[in-house]
Amino acid sequence: MGIQYTVLIDGHCPVCTGWAAFINKRDSSNRFLVVAQETAEGEEVLSNRPAKMSELDSVFLIDESGKWYAQSTAVIHILLGLGFPYNFGAIIWLIPSPMRNFAYDLYARNRKRDPSNS
Repeated sequence: MGIQYTVLIDGHCPVCTGWAAFINKRDSSNRFLVVAQETAEGEEVLSNRPAKMSELDSVFLIDESGKWYAQSTAVIHILLGLGFPYNFGAIIWLIPSPMRNFAYDLYARNRKRDPSNS
């Protein structure tokens, strides 16, 4: 099977790089290409993102058909792509997207906070 999904992460975020390691460790079919947004490759891919996503600070997923997903929807599609047992995490799909994305944004705003300033 080959690469079917491109995942764009914030390479300066420890949580995001941990998420990338989680994906890479469990991607036994080599379906995901994880790219840091700050790299030349990441910036090139990001330059093609849909206008409606241009202001998002998010993980992005691009599927094999070129469709873009962001925020919690990207996470759900990643979990589905990883297969069993991770696809069970996609149950969060039952939560309406405005609520999922509110929680995602709340977490994302605090993910880079320096713990020594708390």
